[in-house]
Amino acid sequence: MRACVLAGLAMIGLSSSAWAEQSWDDVVKAAKQEGQVTLYTSQVGVPQLDRILSAFSDEYGVEVQKLELRGSELFERLRLELATNRAAADVSFSGGSVTLETMGVLQPHGDIPNAARLSPEFAGNELRLPVFSQSMGIVVNASVPKDKRPKRWADLTDPSWKGKILADDFRAVGGGGLFFAVTYEKFGEDYQKRLSENRPVFTREIRDSPRRVARGEYPVYIPFILPDALLNKGLPLEVILPEEGLVYGNFDAAVVKGTLHPNAARVLLNFFLSDKAQLIYAGSARRPTVKGLEDQYPENVRDFLKAPLLGTQEDSKVRTQMLQRATEIYK
Repeated sequence: MRACVLAGLAMIGLSSSAWAEQSWDDVVKAAKQEGQVTLYTSQVGVPQLDRILSAFSDEYGVEVQKLELRGSELFERLRLELATNRAAADVSFSGGSVTLETMGVLQPHGDIPNAARLSPEFAGNELRLPVFSQSMGIVVNASVPKDKRPKRWADLTDPSWKGKILADDFRAVGGGGLFFAVTYEKFGEDYQKRLSENRPVFTREIRDSPRRVARGEYPVYIPFILPDALLNKGLPLEVILPEEGLVYGNFDAAVVKGTLHPNAARVLLNFFLSDKAQLIYAGSARRPTVKGLEDQYPENVRDFLKAPLLGTQEDSKVRTQMLQRATEIYK
């Protein structure tokens, strides 16, 4: 055990250029010798992640210890572990990883072979690699006549929707805050002011929101996370993919500073970008970030995965400014 810890400590702060001197076969061999990897994730209760981690262990013989935490809890735990020199995590897997960059809790991942397959819009950087994109659209109660349903984000500013829109809170971190930041950037402040005139009803109970629409409490809900369409299958709901494109947020994997299993961490990052892992996520309507898998997308979610993307917001300073602006507009 002591040898494993010392080996890990020797890798702390190792530059990607030093890692480049290793062949990938050497990395895999060393990962198998380490024999384990600890993953901290904010993806809670998602069976697809368990399937991927099980497949990883089967292929490499590396045991995965997984700790599920809410995003804010994950960030704080990594900060405290680094500050007290008690690092336990090897890999972080979460949304909002730009915040982790600014906190200084990540270290360069070095050369990851499958990273070369990432699509341009999901390029990542030396600290984090996008594993999947979680896209968001609109959902309406199926009783809303087809000719009355919104086809664009812009349609939601029509006065006919006043008091009828259920929405994630635009003033809080999460899907609502991301929606506000992206649409503010793409459509301007006037769009937000016109939408605010329709008095959207904010909620932070996002898991129950589609069911509230299905029960008829509200005819429309935004932003609707597309993977939730599968969780709510059978309910009287219709998903709308806005013509302007989908708002989206990435789930990134990254090597944690102070990792005790640096090689296993890198091999896990590479596996997240493998065909096997990417297609498992595709089956749950989470958009793969690597190129070349489009023809293998499942038929029932193909439209979700191929819909145009409107944008995302990864600058933590801008996101903070946008939350403040949302608070000013939506009083």
